[in-house]
Amino acid sequence: MTHKELAKTIVEKIGGSENVTLYTHCITRLRFILKDKSKVDEDGLRELKEVMGIVDRGGQYQIVIGSDVERVFNELAPFLPNVEQDNPEGEKEEAKESTEEKKSPLQTVMSYVSASIAPTITVIVAAGLINAVLAIAVQFGLDNQGSTYTVWNSFAQLAFSYLPVWLAFSAAKYLKTDGYVAAFITAATITLFSSAKNMSVFGISIPEVNYSGAIVPVLLMVPVLAVLDKFLTNHLHKNLVYMFKPLICAAVMLPLVLFVFGPIGAFVGTLLVDACIALMKVGPISMAILAALHPITVIFGMHSLFTPILVNELTTSGMTHVLCRALAANFAMAGAAVAVGVKAKKVSTKSVGFSAGVTALLAATEPALYGVLLPLKRPLIAACGAAGVAGAVIGLLGIHAYSMGSFNLFTLSFTIGGDTMTNFYMACGCAALAFVLGFAFTWLLGFKED
Repeated sequence: MTHKELAKTIVEKIGGSENVTLYTHCITRLRFILKDKSKVDEDGLRELKEVMGIVDRGGQYQIVIGSDVERVFNELAPFLPNVEQDNPEGEKEEAKESTEEKKSPLQTVMSYVSASIAPTITVIVAAGLINAVLAIAVQFGLDNQGSTYTVWNSFAQLAFSYLPVWLAFSAAKYLKTDGYVAAFITAATITLFSSAKNMSVFGISIPEVNYSGAIVPVLLMVPVLAVLDKFLTNHLHKNLVYMFKPLICAAVMLPLVLFVFGPIGAFVGTLLVDACIALMKVGPISMAILAALHPITVIFGMHSLFTPILVNELTTSGMTHVLCRALAANFAMAGAAVAVGVKAKKVSTKSVGFSAGVTALLAATEPALYGVLLPLKRPLIAACGAAGVAGAVIGLLGIHAYSMGSFNLFTLSFTIGGDTMTNFYMACGCAALAFVLGFAFTWLLGFKED
C-alpha cells in the first residue's frame, strides 16, 4: 500500500473517524484515543503487513508502523476530519474519561514524567552528538583549549545546564498551565545559584542547591503551579487575570522552589545517582539483568520508568551507565531479527526479518520486536539471553554513555567522550557481541513460522 492507502485502511479498521477522539504519533507508533474499542477490527489490522503490532495501554490504542510512521500520520488528516491531533486545550470529555479511567496512580505519574521529558530528549541528543564530534576532532588534532573547541563545547553544555527550563515548558504544556511562567521560574533559579552563594530571603537562609541540570525540582513544581494557575483563573476577576495571575504564580512558586521543591529534588536526585553507582558496583550481574529484561519492559511500556533516572544521572554526573542496557538489548534484537531473515523458509518471513533487522541496526527496534520476535516467541527469548550476556560484559567493563537516545549504529557515538576513545571502542565491541549472540542464539533455538 501507499502511505495514503494505509492511512485510509487504518481509519476504516479502527471504526472510522467518528470513533476517534484524538490522534498523534511517536517514533514508531500511531496513537489513537478511541470512543469505543469494540468497533475496532483488530484481526483486520493485524493482517496488514505494514502493521508490526498493536498495543492497547493507558487509554491509547497504539498501532506499530515502524520508521514510516510519520509519513502515514501525515496522510491521516483527510480521513479524520474535525478530529483533534496531539493533546490540545479543547480536549473532549470523552477523551479524558477514556484515558483516566484506565490509568492507575503510577501510570498517571509516569505518563506525566514521560510526556514532560520526551520533548527535551532531542536537545540532549543534539548536544551529545556535538560532544561526540568534538571528541573525535580532538583525536585528529583539534586544540581542546582553543576558541573553536570552547565555543562548540559551551554550546553543547547549555543543553544540559538549561535542561530544566525545556523540561518546565513541556511539563507545563502537558498539564495545560503557563509554560512561560514555569520556564521563567526555572531559569531564575539556575541563574541565581550560578552567580551567588549564601543568600537569604526575608532573613531566611536559602538552601544551596545546584539547579543546573536538576530535573526533579521542576517535576515537583509544575503540578503545583498548574493547580495554582487554575485556582487563580477561577477566582480572580476576569479583568485582573492577565495582569496579576502571572505575578502571583511567580511570587508564590519561587519561594516554594527555593525552600521546598529544590531541597527535596536535590535529595531525591542524589538518591537516584547513588542507586546508579551502587548498581554499577555489581555491574556484571545488574547490567545483565537490566539488559535481558529490556525487550520485555519495552513491550509493556515500562522502559519509560528509567527515563527520569537516566536524565538525572546524565545531568548530575555527565554520563549514564543504565542507558547501556539498551545498547546490549537493541543489537541483540537486531541480530535475532536478521537470523530469522536468514533461516526462515517463507518469503514473507524472510522479508520481514531482514527489513526489521536492518531497521533495528539503523533506527528503531520496534519493528523487529513487534513484527518478528514477539510473534515467533523463541527469537525473543534468544534476544533476551544474548542481551543478558552482552549486558554482563558491559557492566564488567563499566561502559557508559555521554548522551541518551535509542542505541543503533549511528548513535554508538553517544559513548564518545572523555580523554580517550577507549569507551567507544569497547561499546562497539559489545554491540557486535550482542548482535552475533542474538543471531547465534536464534539460530540454535529455532522457531516455528506458523
